[in-house]
Amino acid sequence: MPAASMTHSQLAALLVEGCLGHIAGKVAGKMPVDAIPATGLERASVGLPQGGQTMFYPLGGDTGVYIDLSGAVATVWYMGGDYERGLTAVEDVLKRAQGKQLKDDAGAAPKQRVRSYQVELGGGRLAHVVIEYVERGAAQERFLVRVGAQVRRG
Repeated sequence: MPAASMTHSQLAALLVEGCLGHIAGKVAGKMPVDAIPATGLERASVGLPQGGQTMFYPLGGDTGVYIDLSGAVATVWYMGGDYERGLTAVEDVLKRAQGKQLKDDAGAAPKQRVRSYQVELGGGRLAHVVIEYVERGAAQERFLVRVGAQVRRG
């Protein structure tokens, strides 16, 4: 799919799918959009500490999707765009990966929700996925996903 026809939610879902593949040890393919390094200010906009590696996947103009890699956690986010479709797009990825929803709670800000999932990836590997999303009319139109890698021992 050419970058020009790709939406924010589609690209975010593709990045989350890549994170799950990486944790499972089954990474294949290439991103349809070239990434550029992001700034510390862009990292700080979602409360990330300094020290990770953050890339920006532009989708035209100054809009696009970010991914931050810091230790065993990848954070994918975007502002505006089709933020209201992000949840459905990422949940489709999690359904294909047979993820299990653990929680659905109110977020810290009004009209914000937080859902968490566990995805078993085989070979003792699993991912914890936390999705922060907002409803229409929220003060900040942001969609964010954190994917944490874990290894089950014993």
